[in-house]
Amino acid sequence: MIHLSLSTKTPYPAPTAPVRQAPSHLELVQVQLVSRHGTRYPTLGDMKHIKDIYELSGLNLPHGWIKEELVNPENAGLLAQYGHSEMEGIALRMMQRYSTFLTERLLHPETLRFVSSEFQRSYMSARTFRDVVDPGNLTQPVTVVPLSDDVSLAMKFNCPLWLQDKPAAAHNSSLEVEVFDSIHGQRLRQSIGDRLDIDSSVLKVEGIAMLYSLCGYDLSLFAETNSWCTLFDPDTAALLELRNDIKYSRIYGPYGATTNKKMACSLLTEVFAEMDQALQNQSSAVSTFRFGHAETIMFVSTLLGLEQALGSYNSPIAGAMSPVVALRRGFKTTAIAPFASNLGIELYKDQSAQPYFRLLLNEQAVRLPGCSDEFCSLNVLRTKLGDAIGCDFVGICRV
Repeated sequence: MIHLSLSTKTPYPAPTAPVRQAPSHLELVQVQLVSRHGTRYPTLGDMKHIKDIYELSGLNLPHGWIKEELVNPENAGLLAQYGHSEMEGIALRMMQRYSTFLTERLLHPETLRFVSSEFQRSYMSARTFRDVVDPGNLTQPVTVVPLSDDVSLAMKFNCPLWLQDKPAAAHNSSLEVEVFDSIHGQRLRQSIGDRLDIDSSVLKVEGIAMLYSLCGYDLSLFAETNSWCTLFDPDTAALLELRNDIKYSRIYGPYGATTNKKMACSLLTEVFAEMDQALQNQSSAVSTFRFGHAETIMFVSTLLGLEQALGSYNSPIAGAMSPVVALRRGFKTTAIAPFASNLGIELYKDQSAQPYFRLLLNEQAVRLPGCSDEFCSLNVLRTKLGDAIGCDFVGICRV
């Protein structure tokens, strides 16, 4: 199934089965969500690369493979119709999962908040989600965090230290990608050249990576598998996902600058402040639904150490990584950061008022290290995050 390994261009993997119900001794107190926006059109930068592919000499593309909307600057970065549908689906399933809880919350609409970054794709995702959860328009409109003040959703723009470290992380990843290309490049060129019936020497691995992105856009935007996606089999798609993960894991993930592990501290400080407030006064507990970007999810994942919960994590993702080790890696963007990816935090209390939480990644329960069950003592999470809760984001990011 090619659509399972298209990295950050993967359509949202809607769950096929509900999560386990909470034990009867636990009472749901609060729900919070941090979500990436839904499927979007390519950014201006990607549009330039797509146009280069369309115009590549010797590439005789069948009719229908070239889609002008993918290179139309007016569409650049905007939420697509399928992105709206992804958000509607997530919201509808949440309404089913938390039916009683959300119905009661809507009787006190001030206890539901919807927040987005300043980017159109995130704002429209938040609006679509809110329209499903609150069809009566009882809650406050979506709160948009100005980009200049955003330290929780589009935080990378406001961290000078991260911006200073990024070129070094990019350089480090490019060296590993060069190793990857030297090992796997000929196989990829030959495979794609054979499927396009062209001389493989005209293909560069970077161009093949763009073809891989076009497959992702075809599937995510148009639900099509009969053009660009015909160029890939599961093995070549998995290789190209690995190539992407080399870069993402260093620029936004656990194998880059130490700053990466602190970038989501302000966001999780907000989340914990709302959880603590909810535990002190359950009747006024606020459930907040936040909408950001792929890097928002990756930064939160990195701070939580999700790669430890999802697979092997001891070694950085490397260009010479063996297939067996690569398959076991915990950092996979297809799993962590597809379009509309989300992290849900459910807050519970037991009969003695002890707090518990459950973490959901893309609506599926994830058990963090240190937790014996998916319903886990909140103290485990509080201890794991340590001084990240209450962090000084400005101080951390100071150059």
